[in-house]
Amino acid sequence: MTVRTVAAAVAALTAAACSPSFDPPSEVKGFRLLAIRASPPEIAPADDPDPAQAHAAALDTLIASPAFLAERDRRAVVLHVACTPEPGNAAESPCTALTQLADPTGLLAAGLTDEAACAAPGVGKVNAITFSGVETCGLAGCGPVSVPLDPGNPGVTATLAAPRYALPADFTFSSLPPGDPGRILGLEAVDLALALDVDPAALAPTSPVASDCEALQAFAARFLAAWPGAAHVTALKRIVIRGPEARNAANRNPAVAGVTYDAGVEPWPRLTLPGAPTPTALRPGAHVELLPDTTGDDVERYLQIDASGAIITEKDEDRAWSWFSTGGKLKYDHTTRADEKLEFKPGAGPALMWLVVRDLRGGLAWTVAEVKGE
Repeated sequence: MTVRTVAAAVAALTAAACSPSFDPPSEVKGFRLLAIRASPPEIAPADDPDPAQAHAAALDTLIASPAFLAERDRRAVVLHVACTPEPGNAAESPCTALTQLADPTGLLAAGLTDEAACAAPGVGKVNAITFSGVETCGLAGCGPVSVPLDPGNPGVTATLAAPRYALPADFTFSSLPPGDPGRILGLEAVDLALALDVDPAALAPTSPVASDCEALQAFAARFLAAWPGAAHVTALKRIVIRGPEARNAANRNPAVAGVTYDAGVEPWPRLTLPGAPTPTALRPGAHVELLPDTTGDDVERYLQIDASGAIITEKDEDRAWSWFSTGGKLKYDHTTRADEKLEFKPGAGPALMWLVVRDLRGGLAWTVAEVKGE
């Protein structure tokens, strides 16, 4: 071996030793926001000729944390704001600008100062940041946030607006000429979710307020004050706005019924849901194979279209499953076929598992499971 070869080998080993080590995305070791779902994932303007098309989408968030095992009633808070595009305007959305995302609380503050934050929460406004609602999320999913109007009288509460996004009534594609790619491909509104690992009760007004609107303002002010000092995370969701010349039917979310595992019987049974009296017991270190339960999942056939609006081909939707766990080892972070088995090595003690499925067209769904190593 030449001196040059030896030097190169030593340098390579040194570089490898100094390289940072990162946990795989599938390992949930802290407070995480794994997905945001819009139901339905595709909406249309009010002037769409098809009366069956939805003009608004409900929003919910998948929060994951190892702390859910120790505190099963633990809750976090997620506040949503949205940015609505202007047809024909290629300017970057403030909800996706890196300078804004470095401190997204400014976007939240801007959304709350909009005069419609209380009067019409969840209704978008072109070229504006709007408030889309608030939810509290935990192991059992997400739900509404209620806070007392008067700390001294907890029986009288205000229920804050649940997360949703609706197109403004005057939103239209009329500024785009016939055949414009935007009229075919549609546009995307952006929902930005700000998740804070704080119980909603800790953000309730500390002094009496006179209305639900004042309760929201007080709650949001305490949320913004708590943001720097508590675990927090931000994520965005793109909501498809259907164009008037769309080539496909409106997209629907996929489905996932659970996680199945090889227990030596057919069909494979499902892992237990969190809160089950007896979580699925798996031997630590064993090689357990997992599969998504696709019962009820309707794979849609659609036309794939390029950026100019031209048809490329007709095809079935793809699926991508993302796996997450608080314990044990998943061999891969993702699988791409319903029959692709994923190896899981359980650890000792209990663990939570989350499985998110995406159709790669904006639709998604998820399921949660619990296991224990013994």
